[in-house]
Amino acid sequence: MKKLIIVLLKFCSMSLLTNAQEFSLTYNQANDAEFVKGYKNNTLINSYKTKDGFVIKVGDTLIIGDAIIKNNRKRYLYNDVFSYIAVGKIKSSANKEYRYLPHNFSGNKVIVNSMFVTHEKYIGYKLFPKRNEMPLYVSVFVKGATKGVSEILGKSRKTILDIEKALSSGEITLLDSKLVHLIKENSKKDNKYDNLLKLGELKELGVLTEEEFNKEKKKILNDD
Repeated sequence: MKKLIIVLLKFCSMSLLTNAQEFSLTYNQANDAEFVKGYKNNTLINSYKTKDGFVIKVGDTLIIGDAIIKNNRKRYLYNDVFSYIAVGKIKSSANKEYRYLPHNFSGNKVIVNSMFVTHEKYIGYKLFPKRNEMPLYVSVFVKGATKGVSEILGKSRKTILDIEKALSSGEITLLDSKLVHLIKENSKKDNKYDNLLKLGELKELGVLTEEEFNKEKKKILNDD
């Protein structure tokens, strides 16, 4: 009986260790053919380091950017939607037809509720491709940071289908301290007017308050 208990305890310890190792993921790991073999579709993670080196964690706040305008148009039509953000909580194998988020949700803040990975589909001519060796992409389930009309309309819960594509397209932007930190780090290298422009963009996004904007603006103008 004691031996059985010891074996069970060892098994539980190994399971906990394995789960702990799966909690975080980096872009390089997600594109490593050997590393990704240990991940099944819909495996949950709580931290992801993007291609550009930003770390996104459960509980972080993100900003919905601008939806991609297709067909070379300069303005949105009333029925335009986001390309990488869908309404509801969506798992890769659950829904093939997504209900995409309307474009007028641009500027809304959302909180990361959970993240999960999916193996990319194989595109090629192999008869029996190994799906578990395909790169992983990270989907992010988010909820509205504030209660409002979106909850009434059933659009409070959203899924960022592929965080890398959403970031590169501008449909999702990273928030506050990360962006402000970049400005401060590059302030000595960049022209002060470029920094003022970046600062203004942060204010427009709602990342900086009027007081914070004026404080940072004064620092840049007084920097020799």
